[in-house]
Amino acid sequence: MTAVMVTGGMGVIGSLISRELVAQGTRTIVFGRHEDRTLIKRIADSIQIITGNILDLQHLLRIIQTNKVQRIIHAAACLSQQAQKEPFNGFQINVDGTVNVLEAARLTGIERVVFASSKAVYQRPTGKHAHPACEPITEDYPKEPDTVYGASKLFGEYMGLNYLKIYGLDFVALRFGSTYSYGKLTGRHGFAGIPAMIENAARGEPTRIPHRGDRKDDMVYSKDAARAAVLACFADNPRSRIYHIGTGKGTSLSDLAAVLKKCFPKAVIEFGQGPDASDRGRHFIFDIRRAQVELGYKPQYDLEAGVRDYIAEMTEAGG
Repeated sequence: MTAVMVTGGMGVIGSLISRELVAQGTRTIVFGRHEDRTLIKRIADSIQIITGNILDLQHLLRIIQTNKVQRIIHAAACLSQQAQKEPFNGFQINVDGTVNVLEAARLTGIERVVFASSKAVYQRPTGKHAHPACEPITEDYPKEPDTVYGASKLFGEYMGLNYLKIYGLDFVALRFGSTYSYGKLTGRHGFAGIPAMIENAARGEPTRIPHRGDRKDDMVYSKDAARAAVLACFADNPRSRIYHIGTGKGTSLSDLAAVLKKCFPKAVIEFGQGPDASDRGRHFIFDIRRAQVELGYKPQYDLEAGVRDYIAEMTEAGG
């Protein structure tokens, strides 16, 4: 049985990756800095949980060798807001940590590393790719990150591609769109974004957003992102190495509000007329054809299905 280690495997997307691996019968080693079983309770008895720091190369090597790890899905990261608030710490975790994972993989003969990247690597959308036309971008769209998080993710991609070129390390990077799922209430949109809208509606609390809700983005449910990571882990001969993971469709906050009103008719969601400065202006629709052809990726959740599953996960967790 193949053994896969998921770094950040107790986080929001990492936990869903771990759940997907377990569902497929894969021996799963979940690696995280601190043990937090909140999002992995249902699979805790089916995985091996190891705590440690990705900045400790020797510890990584011992874990990989002791547990006979064959593949790694690297989802551990200092997330966007925290990295911007503490750039030195964000750089260490996202850059030094990623290089440690790549070096440990090289030294132990790991079969493949899958790296969780982000739309934050791109320059802000312009022309036909910007609102309101929102034509999909391909993976060749210009890169110009202006955040610590975006810069660190692009650096991780480049290092992975160089480990592939220099050492032959099998490396794949996935650029996720705007992911959402239960557990991701982070406040990154200024009003806590998609999760706040869903959770407020479910709890009967109002959501008031100071800007318009018509700007479209590629909102991908995190279970689809997790499934894509597992597909990338086992795909035969992924030629392109860099892939968009999204829905390939534009969805606005107004669209989300309409779905929530359908689920919760009494939900109060109000939009203002102010400028939308959320997510530093990176609202994209992804061209996902490369992932469809080379990884066999196909989103399983449309917006309504994602919202309903989110609510089910929230209810099960007692949220």
